[in-house]
Amino acid sequence: MCKSPTSGGVVSHRTSNKLLLTSLESFSQDDKGNSPSAVSKLFTIGAFVVFLIAVEHLCRQVLLQCQKTWSRLTFSYYYYIHDLNLAKDFHPLLQIERNRFILARHIGIDFVSAMVVSYFGFKARYLNQDMIDTVIHRKPNRMSQAYDNRLFKYHPESARVIVLFLGYQIKNSYDTMIWNDGALFIAHHVLAFFTAWGALFPGASHYYAPFFLGYSEFSTATLCLLANFDDDFGVKGLGTAFPMGKVIFGAGFAVSFIFCRVIAWSTMSYYYLKDIMACFKANDPRLEGRKLWFHCLVGRNLYDWKARVGKSWISMSTLIAIHSEKERCMLLGPAGKRSLGFLLMGNF
Repeated sequence: MCKSPTSGGVVSHRTSNKLLLTSLESFSQDDKGNSPSAVSKLFTIGAFVVFLIAVEHLCRQVLLQCQKTWSRLTFSYYYYIHDLNLAKDFHPLLQIERNRFILARHIGIDFVSAMVVSYFGFKARYLNQDMIDTVIHRKPNRMSQAYDNRLFKYHPESARVIVLFLGYQIKNSYDTMIWNDGALFIAHHVLAFFTAWGALFPGASHYYAPFFLGYSEFSTATLCLLANFDDDFGVKGLGTAFPMGKVIFGAGFAVSFIFCRVIAWSTMSYYYLKDIMACFKANDPRLEGRKLWFHCLVGRNLYDWKARVGKSWISMSTLIAIHSEKERCMLLGPAGKRSLGFLLMGNF
């Protein structure tokens, strides 16, 4: 039994519903205000993990077939012009199995996952329309001073995003351990998982979920494509072989990063922290079972802000906005990663 995100009373999950939640209606509450069962949510999370595994293996096979087909075409072409040595000069990156697996991971898992949660989060952006009107359209008094609906109201659109995000983090955590990315990456993915878990069980902050767990991940999607060109995180030599591709994806990441992780992230965090503080000040009874979760979120955001006091606005905002440990490493480089490593462990 858990507290209802809407009323704060005790509510049981639905006893009869679809095991696999595939539509928005399947995530909705019934006439009694009961959300889908925990079993249905967990089964859907598992199904999404299986889907990602299938996509990853499909990408591996596609890359392998592309390599074989391209090799045959180039060999045939150069054979007919009687210069077999040219055929041997075809770039060997895809001939290496590890490189194909790296590309399949970044494209089939990371990019696809980030785009899926971004898409469904963006579809639910209307939940934040009052904030958009207040901040962007400069329409005063659009946002209610009451935090209830923003912190405790159930939204099926948000539940769908959270379920998909959890599946994404499960697969990401597994890959991080298999590929030996390091303790910082493992900590990031595990703690990101528990952040989303608290939003689903017992349930809170559904108003903010479409952004934080949804369309803010668009910058991560562009980063995953850019990471393929990095010698440490991607395919060694790919950036040298395709420099224009690296420039294009780098520009795309820079634009999406500034919007998602600097401007929008800081704005959302401000209103989110304001709501949480008001909730604690009122000693809301619905905090029962959620206090530790909220404390962790507040600590994470305040740590970022206080740690950068005295620096320029650009430097502070940029570091505040970087949600992904991978983004920090990509921007700061190996030296920055080593110097900030222990500090970043406390930033989740």
